[in-house]
Amino acid sequence: MSKAMKSDAPLQTLADAYRQLLDSIENSSDDLTAAEGYVPQQAPFAELEIQSLWATGIFSNEGETVRHGHLRILDFGEWNRGPGPDFQYAEVEIDGKIMRGDIEIDPRAQDWENHGHGANPNFNNVVLHVVLSAPPRGWFTRNSLHMEIPVYHLDSESIRASLGIERTRAVTHLKTPLCRTPLSEMEPARIEQMLKSAAAFRLSLKRKRFKRQIVAFGEKQAWYEAWADTLGFSANREPMLITARRAPLRLLGKNAEAILLGVAGFLTPVLPSRSSNEAREYHRKVWDAWWKIKDSFSLSDQRAPVWNYAGIRPLNHPQRRVAALAMLALHWDELYPFFHAAGAKKLCSLLTHLHHPFWDHQSMIHTPRLNRQTSLIGRERIRNFLSNYLYVHDESSESLAAYFNLRAGAMPARASSVAKQLFGERSDLRSLLSLEYAHQALLQIASDFCTSNTCHNCLFPIQLKRWSMP
Repeated sequence: MSKAMKSDAPLQTLADAYRQLLDSIENSSDDLTAAEGYVPQQAPFAELEIQSLWATGIFSNEGETVRHGHLRILDFGEWNRGPGPDFQYAEVEIDGKIMRGDIEIDPRAQDWENHGHGANPNFNNVVLHVVLSAPPRGWFTRNSLHMEIPVYHLDSESIRASLGIERTRAVTHLKTPLCRTPLSEMEPARIEQMLKSAAAFRLSLKRKRFKRQIVAFGEKQAWYEAWADTLGFSANREPMLITARRAPLRLLGKNAEAILLGVAGFLTPVLPSRSSNEAREYHRKVWDAWWKIKDSFSLSDQRAPVWNYAGIRPLNHPQRRVAALAMLALHWDELYPFFHAAGAKKLCSLLTHLHHPFWDHQSMIHTPRLNRQTSLIGRERIRNFLSNYLYVHDESSESLAAYFNLRAGAMPARASSVAKQLFGERSDLRSLLSLEYAHQALLQIASDFCTSNTCHNCLFPIQLKRWSMP
C-alpha cells in the first residue's frame, strides 16, 4: 500500500478559513460572558467507548490523582471479558510507588458504590479508580477491606486531546433571537466557499484523528475499525467498534464469521424451530467453529455490545452488518492494497461484487430468506467509507479533488435538519447540496453551532457576515 502524500495547500487554506470563523465565535464569547451567560458545552463520552479506547493505550500515561499525587500508567492492563473490574494486570506508579492490580472505569465516582463494588471482594485488587466526571468534594473510593483506592479524573479535555478532537464551542442563554435562515439570500459562490471551508476543516480533523488511530492500533486495525464504523451506520457505530476491538483483525483468520458473530452475541447453541434448513446448515458451520474458541473471545452479559434495533431496516440489521465486516476480513488481502484515491475505482468494483452464499439473502440467521439477492456492502456505505476515511487518509491532490467531486447520496437526517435551519426554502438548494462534501460541511456546522444551541442563541449568522473568504 502506498504511503500518503504531503498535504495539499488548498485544503489547509480552506480549513484555516473555517477555523477563523470558529475563532471569531470564541473571541466574541468574552464580551458575552457577564451579560449573556457563556457556557461551554461538552458532549458526554460513553463508558464502554472509554473502556475500548483505554484498552488501546491511546490516552496520556501521566496525570494527577485526586488526592494521592502524580500518576504514571506503566501498563494500561488487559480488558476484562467477564465479571469484575474493567481492566486486569495493570501497573501504575502513584507518588513514586509502583502497584500492580486492576483498574475500574466509571462515569461517576459514586457509581463505585451504586454498583456494589465497595462490598465486592472481587474489586479488592483495584489500584486505580478512573472516573469521567469530577468526584464530589471529600469523596473516597474504598474496597471491602476499607482500603482507600486512588481516584483519577479523566476529564473531557484530556479525552479530546488524546483523540485529536477539538473542543466544542457553544454559547447558551442569549437573550436576543439571532439565527433565522442566515444563508437564504447569500450568493451561491459564497455559500460554496463556506461549505468547502467547513468540509475541509472536518476532513483535516478526521485526518488527525485517523493518524492517531493508526499510531494506537496499527494501520490495518485502524482501517478495519474504519469499516466497522462505516457498517454500523449512525445507530450502531459504537457496538460495531466495540466488536471490532474485542475481535481484532489479526486474530480472525478463517474463523472471522464465527468470532465476530460470537463476540457480537449473535450465536446461540440452538436456532428457533421455525428456522430453515439453509439457516440450520449455516448456523452449524459457524457454531462448530465458535464453540472451540469461545472461551478466548466470548463476553459476559455486562461486557457485551448493546445493539440498537429501533427503526432498523432488515438489510441493515446488526447481524448482517457484522457478517459484512467478517467478509471484509476474509477478503482483506485482496481489498487492502486499494485503500487510496488511485485505487478507489477498483475498490468500489471489488466491494460491489463481494457476495456470500447465505447473507446475500438473509437479514438475520434465523429469519426467512429474502425475496431477492442484495449487496452486502451497498453503494451508500462505500460512499461513506470514501468520504470519511479513504479520501481523509490519502493526502494527495488527486484525493482532495475526488473528495470535492464525490456525488452525494442520501442526506443524513442531522444534515437535512441543519440545511432547513440555514437555507430556508431556497430554490437552488438541491444543486448547492448535490455533492458529498456539502453534507459533510453541514454535519460540521451542526457539531460546532447547533449541538448545544438553538437558533435563538446562535452566533453563527453574525460572525458569518464578518467572515473573510479564503
